[in-house]
Amino acid sequence: MRTLALAIALALTTPLRADPALPQAATSVARLEVGVFCALQAMDQRPAPGTLTGWIHVPDSVIDFHWPDRQVVPAQIGLAFGIKSRMAPGLFLDGEMRVYRPGSSTPETWDSSFTDLSDQFAFFRFDREDELIPGPWRFEAWAGDELLYTVPFEVVPAEALPEIAQACGGIS
Repeated sequence: MRTLALAIALALTTPLRADPALPQAATSVARLEVGVFCALQAMDQRPAPGTLTGWIHVPDSVIDFHWPDRQVVPAQIGLAFGIKSRMAPGLFLDGEMRVYRPGSSTPETWDSSFTDLSDQFAFFRFDREDELIPGPWRFEAWAGDELLYTVPFEVVPAEALPEIAQACGGIS
């Protein structure tokens, strides 16, 4: 009886964490992949005045997700999370990416192109301690007034997923 009471008390004091909603994509999007990856390698940068840093990372090679289909991300320097998308045949659209951080109704934005010829890759990489913000994050891709996709992620403290948070030293 005492064990049952302890289990109930623990359940009532432990916050419940629901998985983020599934990604949503317009019919013009042929493929959408989400995931988490180790991003300790050096990357190029390009200007993105609509972001807090004023620039975004640009990988110099193809990046694969180390943890594909994952939308729960530990807040750990060197980890990144994002989306790869490809448009339906014959489509090429100019647009923008938007990333909403927890507690912010104003997104960070940058210009992007969406095509059927190659993957469009949008991601956020944790580079600094002040970026390790637990809570709901959301990526959106827009072409004019058309929402191409929206993908929610849940960033959790690193200790909630130590097997991922501590893995990058040996993968990158």
